Amino acid sequence: MQENAIVKASISKQIAEQLRAAIVDGQFKIGERLPTEDELAQRYGVSRPSVREALKRLAAQNLVRAKRGPTGGNFVIKPSYGELAESLSGAATLLVGMGALDIEEIIEARRALQGSCFNLAAFNATAQHIDQIETALTRQQDPEISDEAFCQADVAFHRALVDATDNGMLRFVMYTVIEALIPVTNMVVTVVRERSDIISLHRRMLDHLKRGDAEALAASMDELLDYLLQKFEQARSARGKPASLTRGRDDRAGLWIHKGFSEGAE
Repeated sequence: MQENAIVKASISKQIAEQLRAAIVDGQFKIGERLPTEDELAQRYGVSRPSVREALKRLAAQNLVRAKRGPTGGNFVIKPSYGELAESLSGAATLLVGMGALDIEEIIEARRALQGSCFNLAAFNATAQHIDQIETALTRQQDPEISDEAFCQADVAFHRALVDATDNGMLRFVMYTVIEALIPVTNMVVTVVRERSDIISLHRRMLDHLKRGDAEALAASMDELLDYLLQKFEQARSARGKPASLTRGRDDRAGLWIHKGFSEGAE
C-alpha cells in the first residue's frame, strides 16, 4: 500500500515538473487553458487521478487555477511578486538564522540594494505610492502599537518605497531584502526602543521623495542605516556579547530578536 502511494506521488510530481517547465518555457501563456485531464492522461500514459494530483501541485505553486463551467478548465495564472520571491526570502532568512550573515553585511546589502531604487522612485512615484508610504508612517507614529506592529509598519514603509520605482524586476528582487533583511536590522529598535528617531528619518525620506530629490533620499537612507548600526554597536558593547544573530521569531508577527540583547530588555 505504501509502495503504491510513493509511486503515484512520484508520477504526479514528474508530470507537474514537466508542465511547470512548459509554462516557464512559454509553451503555455498566462491566461491560456491547459489540455484537459483526459488529454494529459493520454499524453503521459497515466491515470486521471495522477494528472489531477499534478495539477493540484501546480495550483499550490500558484501557476494554474481551476475554473468550472462549460468554458472552464485549468488556466495558467500570473503569480504575484511575493509568491515568486518567497523561496528567495526563505533562503535569506535561513542564512541569517544560521548565523551565516552578520549585521554589518546585512546593512551593507540594504545600503547597496535599496539605494539602487531611489532614482526611479523619485521619478516615478505617484500619489498612490505616496499615500501608501504615508499610511505606513502614520501606523508607526501610533504610540500604542506593539514592537511587532511597529516592525511590520516599517516593512510596509520600505515596500511602498520600492513599489514607487514602478519597476517589476526591482520589486521582485527587493522582496527578499524587504521581507527577510529589514526585520533583522529592525530588531535594534525593539531592544533600545528609539522609535522617534526612526520615524523622524522616515518622515525625512518621504519629504525628499515628494520633492523628487533622489540624492537627498539616498542620503537619508544612509543616515538611517548608520543609525541602526550605531545602536547595534551600543547594545553589543553594553551587553559585552558577540554580534551573532539567532532566529527568535514570533510566527504571528514575523519579529526577529537578537538573543542575548533581548533577554531582560525592558
